[in-house]
Amino acid sequence: MTGNNHIEDQENSILIIDSFALLFRGFYATAVTGNYMRNSQGLYTNGLYQFTRYMLDAIERFKPTHVICAFDMGEKTFRNDMYSDYKANRGAPPEELVPQFGKLWELVEAFEIPCMGKVGYEADDMIGSIAKYYSNQGIEINVLTGDKDTLQLINEKTNVTLMKKGFGNYLTIGMDNFKEETGVTYPYQIIEMKGLMGDASDNIPGCPKVGPKTAIKLIDEFENINQLFENIDQVKGKLQERLLENKELIYLSRELATIHTDVTFQCHLDDCTYVINQEKLIHKLKEFEFKSLIRKFAV
Repeated sequence: MTGNNHIEDQENSILIIDSFALLFRGFYATAVTGNYMRNSQGLYTNGLYQFTRYMLDAIERFKPTHVICAFDMGEKTFRNDMYSDYKANRGAPPEELVPQFGKLWELVEAFEIPCMGKVGYEADDMIGSIAKYYSNQGIEINVLTGDKDTLQLINEKTNVTLMKKGFGNYLTIGMDNFKEETGVTYPYQIIEMKGLMGDASDNIPGCPKVGPKTAIKLIDEFENINQLFENIDQVKGKLQERLLENKELIYLSRELATIHTDVTFQCHLDDCTYVINQEKLIHKLKEFEFKSLIRKFAV
């Protein structure tokens, strides 16, 4: 771990933002219309601008006392070492988006929000580690993302808010509506499902010809992959054959889908209190020429 401060105050709440999830969403939402936005220096800014709108809307909606932004660090991770084809199906990002990656870190820092990322790990691993550490101290956690992998992090203190189509449209999932929204009973079963059915977006293979319905049915009956294989004689016909033939792949897929929650980080709670430094923020907004946001924070 991590910070050495022990916090008991349950009135605190942390919004953990999956930064690139918001940036990508903002970029493509505007790029589809050809509206890339550039400042006078030629820097593309559409993703940055939309990210800021999304972040501010979520802060206003959920009213956290603290905010942290988690980042991918642009390097290969331990998952690539485990499986060389992990995320190999993803093409290079558009050239208009690439310069906005580094600038996003600067933008977040201008809000005096901690930027958290670690080489060798994904943003999800950082999110999971922060969420586990602070939820264990009784602090309410809300993860803002578009990535359903993070649903495995849900517990009595941790909710996941998925961004849906349309600005300001959210779906918050907690323990109270988890089964209704996912089809399985417990958050840890998300990785059991992924082990069986894979995940095309991350190029996680899973078991061929096992889709969501079959995966949910198997997990509902056996609870997890270990118990499924311990009782494989109860599965009949071609499905049993297929599962046995792909046993190693299923276990690998489950491991690839597992978010690591033991990544060390340094982020004391006091460091992520959401307080705007008006002068610092406006200086950065002027660099990007976000006129409407400058007006918003100039009052």
